[in-house]
Amino acid sequence: MTTDASTPAQRKSIQLRFKGVQFDTSVWPCSEDLLKRQVEIENLSQVLLNAQSPLVFAIDAPWGGGKTTFFRLWQHYLTHEKKVSLYLNAWESDFAEDPLLPMLAILDRWLSDQSNSTAVRKAWEKAKTYAPGIIKSTAVAATKAATFGALDLDKEYEKLASELSGGIVGSLVDSFNIKKKSLDSFKIQLSKALDALPEGQENLILFVDELDRCKPTYAIEVLERIKHLFDVDRIVFVLAINRDQLCKSFQGVYGPSFDGIHYLRRFVDLDYRLRTQDIGAYINARIRQPEILEYFNSRRSERDDYEYGSNVLGFLATRFDFTLRDIDQFVVRLKLILRSIPHDHYLDIPLLIPMMALRQENPDLYARYVESALCANEVAEFILGGPIGIVVFDHSMAVAVGYLIAAARDPHEQTSIDHLITPWSEWYEHAKEKDPQAAIISTVVEFASDCRDWRRRREMQKLAFSRIELVNKIDVS
Repeated sequence: MTTDASTPAQRKSIQLRFKGVQFDTSVWPCSEDLLKRQVEIENLSQVLLNAQSPLVFAIDAPWGGGKTTFFRLWQHYLTHEKKVSLYLNAWESDFAEDPLLPMLAILDRWLSDQSNSTAVRKAWEKAKTYAPGIIKSTAVAATKAATFGALDLDKEYEKLASELSGGIVGSLVDSFNIKKKSLDSFKIQLSKALDALPEGQENLILFVDELDRCKPTYAIEVLERIKHLFDVDRIVFVLAINRDQLCKSFQGVYGPSFDGIHYLRRFVDLDYRLRTQDIGAYINARIRQPEILEYFNSRRSERDDYEYGSNVLGFLATRFDFTLRDIDQFVVRLKLILRSIPHDHYLDIPLLIPMMALRQENPDLYARYVESALCANEVAEFILGGPIGIVVFDHSMAVAVGYLIAAARDPHEQTSIDHLITPWSEWYEHAKEKDPQAAIISTVVEFASDCRDWRRRREMQKLAFSRIELVNKIDVS
């Protein structure tokens, strides 16, 4: 997506899409800033908008660590401040013969619209005529057929590219000289075209996302193109990377002993580690989405089940090392399940969310529990991350474990679950004098022993299982 603050009319109409929700870029802070990135973004913007350029700046975070969301919010802020920024998803364009093409394409979408500046338009048109001299020869044919086909390929360089692809160049020295001349001329014209930046904006911010998800060879080519072709004053590249993963990609190309960290330093001038967030606050915001709250409000829940859900999901996210992307996907599946429930039905969230996590993290144990909930204590130890009598957990998880055990009660009352409750009762008896967790352990026993409405809960359990299986057949990205 390109955001362009070049004219008042365009600025007024600009909107960005954030996780499927459009938001007005005239408003800052953004309501979707669930991780409170505002100060971080404002400070980085002031540094990079006024930094000595050219500059390549890397935002480092693990997969699912919120880099794309951070970029979207950052673009939102820049647009609100009437600054120009451009966005390229490298992973979505790694089919290109040459990564230079998608880079030129996003520049073209911005600069070709500068109808109020004849000098800028002319400079960019000239820059495009030099592009064939620096684009990989195998990509020229694809260039003319692709969406970037608007390129006005200069005849001399088009002929050169054709000869290169056919392997009939008479002089490699001449070929090199033409490419060098093309590159120098391209940079000169691009520098002139950057006068399209709004008054008061020193540098163009160009975000490159998902670089670590690209094919290793393509990721390397992107870095090389940025460093060697866009080392132009007033351009700042901001890369979203998972440093460890990207270095492993380099090793996949150059061998396991290759020093990927040292190699990456050749291309990146400055690093920034995206700070760790309060996962609990993020989950609490995500779980309170209108669609989820509407589900509970429409069923007149007697207690705040969504708060239980938030706390349980927070515990499980820590237990299973969920990334922000994992949490988003989990909440999407939860919303799909709640949407599918008839209005006159209800699900126990303290049971549903642990079952969703179990289905994701241990499908075999989940299948055994669905077949017979008599393995409830084994499930409890797995989701809590430790054995009965030792593991530490909170009140919300105590309710969840109590529900898991209570669900083992046989609908025909032929099977006792006393043997499932006994280990918790014994733990409580030992703990009630000196263990601060005694009240929490007591909650497990209380909910596991509760026989009220167990037939209705059994039906809710079956409904939950059917919906969990349904949403796990859906690819949630």
